[in-house]
Amino acid sequence: MSFVLGEDAEELRGIVRGFLEKWSDETAVRRLMETESGYDPAVWVRAAQELGLHGLALPARFGGSDATAMELGVVFEEMGAVLFCGPFLASVGLAATALLELGDEQAAAAHLPGIADGTTAATLAWAGRHPSVSGLNAVETAAGWAVTGTAPVVVDGATADLVLVAAATAAGPSLFAVPAGAAGLVRIPLIALDGTRKLAEVRFTDTPAVLLGTEGGAGAALDRTADLAALYLAGEQLGGAAHVLATVVEYAKTRVQFGRAIGSFQAIKHRCADMLVDIESARSVVYHGLWTAAHDAEQLPVAASLARAVASDAYQRVAADAIQIHGGIGFTWEHPAHLYLKRAKSSQLLLGTPAQHRARLAELLDVHHGGVAIAPGLDATGPAHGVPDDAAALTEVVTTFLRDHPAPAPDDVLADRSFREARFDAGLAFVQFPDGLGGRRLDSSLQSWVETHFARAGAADHSARNVIGLGMALPTIHAHGTAEQKARYLRPGFSGEEIWCQLFSEPGAGSDLAALATRAVRDGDGFVVNGQKMWTSLGHVARFAILLARTDPDVTKHKGLTYFLLDMRAPGVEVRPLRQITGEAEFNEVFLTDVRIPAANVLGEVGGGWGVAMTTLANERVSLGGRPSERGEGPIGQAVVAFAGAHAAGRVDAATTERLMVLWTRAEAARLTNVRAAAQVGRTPGPAGSIAKLQMAELNKAIYELCVDLSGEAGLLIDGYAESAPDFAAVHGGADVRKAYLRSLANSIEGGTSEVLRNILGERVLGLPGEPRTDRDTPWKDVPRS
Repeated sequence: MSFVLGEDAEELRGIVRGFLEKWSDETAVRRLMETESGYDPAVWVRAAQELGLHGLALPARFGGSDATAMELGVVFEEMGAVLFCGPFLASVGLAATALLELGDEQAAAAHLPGIADGTTAATLAWAGRHPSVSGLNAVETAAGWAVTGTAPVVVDGATADLVLVAAATAAGPSLFAVPAGAAGLVRIPLIALDGTRKLAEVRFTDTPAVLLGTEGGAGAALDRTADLAALYLAGEQLGGAAHVLATVVEYAKTRVQFGRAIGSFQAIKHRCADMLVDIESARSVVYHGLWTAAHDAEQLPVAASLARAVASDAYQRVAADAIQIHGGIGFTWEHPAHLYLKRAKSSQLLLGTPAQHRARLAELLDVHHGGVAIAPGLDATGPAHGVPDDAAALTEVVTTFLRDHPAPAPDDVLADRSFREARFDAGLAFVQFPDGLGGRRLDSSLQSWVETHFARAGAADHSARNVIGLGMALPTIHAHGTAEQKARYLRPGFSGEEIWCQLFSEPGAGSDLAALATRAVRDGDGFVVNGQKMWTSLGHVARFAILLARTDPDVTKHKGLTYFLLDMRAPGVEVRPLRQITGEAEFNEVFLTDVRIPAANVLGEVGGGWGVAMTTLANERVSLGGRPSERGEGPIGQAVVAFAGAHAAGRVDAATTERLMVLWTRAEAARLTNVRAAAQVGRTPGPAGSIAKLQMAELNKAIYELCVDLSGEAGLLIDGYAESAPDFAAVHGGADVRKAYLRSLANSIEGGTSEVLRNILGERVLGLPGEPRTDRDTPWKDVPRS
């Protein structure tokens, strides 16, 4: 599946951005903040009538364009980026949505065309936390319906031409229309924390109102309206946060202190990288939520609360960090940083706080009883957006394959190998690879969907027992290998016949991989290799290894490296176990003494190993970041089970529930980011892989620590530290949460430390300057080494 926005949405983004650059720059925003209405009526109408923004997601019969929430979300995102001053959230996100969801054709025909063409500014008023349980009351009298009560905070309530009122009647929640000049209607402008969004207190005293729909029949419509409006607001928050980060990065590139740009300092770079992770997490949940609104209505409540919980906190953190990075200038009235901070904080409290949305998620997912729901619209039915033809054809292929090849028992090794060989031959191993090499030349985003179907059919998961082969070696061989190498290694690597390990790190070359000292010297038709490698997962069971060694010590360290495919059974290869803090020896150190490697086993060009290794490392981060999974699987699923057990034992309080749900929302955002990153496996991976790996590393530690805390007295104990050498990598934990907690501490080290990943994100993604280095232009042999 793909919930990434399509070409039409991105084209719309460009149009909206161009309009806003012209009519909603900082000068306009500051001017409109000081006006009573808070917006420019001429620009408002122009946006409606020239661009059709107000009616974008409305049916054509009401003056709209029949677009979906996905397209409308783009408009909110772009408006959030510039702090657009206008009642768009009130009129379009709340009022128009409520009218449309109510299903009253007469009411919709009466009010939606005016909203669509910009001649009617509308809002929705209620009292309390949610419109469907509003504290406003309505009674029917001889003269008609009348509304009474006070809505303490109404978005654009003082200037709206039409006020829709969510009120309780004897029959239940109902929706009413109140025109601006109605008797008994008093609107009091409030001094808002965020001056770019006008708020008002609205009082109703026996105010005449028109019932829309049926009495007591508005509950479901108001629930869906609140969820959709929450999503649109989350889109606004995403746009604002992304804009803030862009301005921070530009400032960090140009602001010079201590003789260099402040963005070159690791402290600034890491803070910016964390801001990027926050924003990309928000992007994942917002786009997922908008996709869900358009395609999977049943899952909307979960998607909306998830988006709001993540985007609200992300925007607030990013906006606050922006002031810190700007320093004193960021604290001045003249600088726009405070405008975004105030919008961020105000939006965080609007339409439900993050804590309230997390509490709602806990109820929706029934975490107190361990019942976290799956998202069938995304994970079970496949890619419903973006590549429908390929998806439909692939559905038939997978269904037919599984009918003809039932998944064997996971512990039947030979049958499982035959099953995976057949899967490779059917082009279902890596669907983006060419025909004959395990693929079908399809979009790589389809792979996660294929994996889901095979998992549900009971097929064994090889990601732990061949983590290096599937996630790193095979994609790199496909990207850089000769035809002979691809034909030789891809099929047995995928089937599990041949396990792979990675020989990169050394005692003196960990994070600084290019400093490695293992030498490969040309000798006739091959190379002779000598050196030592460290932290080699599964080296004791691997048949082959991907090896990076130095072939030219006289050039700079990045240029003199060559990438090899090594037979681990070759003479001179010695594997010794490295016992880790769990007591197990999953890692190894490998000694290479006069090991001969044929020249045919060079991957890429001699001396070009660094570029090949970059492909491996990028795929490694995608792989370690976590294979695409279904909601509630993996470590966070273990945490929910542990939480339910602790709840049954009476060891859970509100603070513990909040702690769990903070982690659950972060984990779900990371899962959705993994889906985006997984689309890059087998081709040049993008930044999502580094983001996914960084998220996984920090999340796993926090999740498993919570699991241990939830264990009560059992957390004081462990089943022992007997030394063993497992034939699988426990990157993503294990059944025993105490051992999993200890193992998780390696997650932020292996595959690139969290600190190095932040450097990568800061420099390669955000474009911040690197730290000053003394070894860049120095031959490797002259570089100081530990």
